[in-house]
Amino acid sequence: MSIPLSSKLAATADHGFALRQSRQPHYRFDWHTHDCAMLLWPQVGALDSRWVVEPGAAPRAFRLVRHTALLLPASAAHSTRSRALRQRHGELYFRPELLGSGSRFGAIQLDGAAFAMLEALSAPTLAFGSGEPLIHALIAQLSARRSSQCQAASALVPAAPLSQRMLTCYASALDGELPLPTVEVVAEELGVSVRQLQRACAAELGNSPVAVRRRLLALKARELLAQGAPPSLVSQQLCFTHSGHLNRLLREVQP
Repeated sequence: MSIPLSSKLAATADHGFALRQSRQPHYRFDWHTHDCAMLLWPQVGALDSRWVVEPGAAPRAFRLVRHTALLLPASAAHSTRSRALRQRHGELYFRPELLGSGSRFGAIQLDGAAFAMLEALSAPTLAFGSGEPLIHALIAQLSARRSSQCQAASALVPAAPLSQRMLTCYASALDGELPLPTVEVVAEELGVSVRQLQRACAAELGNSPVAVRRRLLALKARELLAQGAPPSLVSQQLCFTHSGHLNRLLREVQP
């Protein structure tokens, strides 16, 4: 199958990067490549993405939600779609040399700093000339985050149970006051499929990864509330869109 090129390199010529946003209902862009690196992230709604970083490799699939993103190198084949009538997402294209040689590609969890930078870049009131330093700061933040994400889990011996490595990923994020990675991001970091992680958790913990993640979120929320933090601040720290979602979690997940 011939995969068409959607050239974006010329758009990056002046500043080294180019930003695009889309609000198209039921967004769909079938398999294509770019001649520059790309960061894709949802702002409203979710995106279903598939990609191949290396020719001949099996396609990877991931549902991007708020606080997650997809980082791809130049020439990576990918497709993206949204089933939602109301969606908004950002596409950041930059020259490959800006990333450096140590970049790791694929689905990533955005920490608070990276997410704030992307929001600032997308703001219509961003002052002229402010974008370039923000881009360099964002790339540095992503590089630091990618090198540390699930670092403790990676340091465990390969024979460590998969569910234990998942729990270490979650504990590392909570201890560092970072957004709790989605199950899909953890599976990506551990080099397994979501289905493999589900089977391991069922066998080793007697529960699903989603249920484990929700319980850890509820435990952390109750800990912060017991320390006197207001619900609005707890919601913000744990990346809930508003306190109502936090309250529903605490009702549904009993101590």
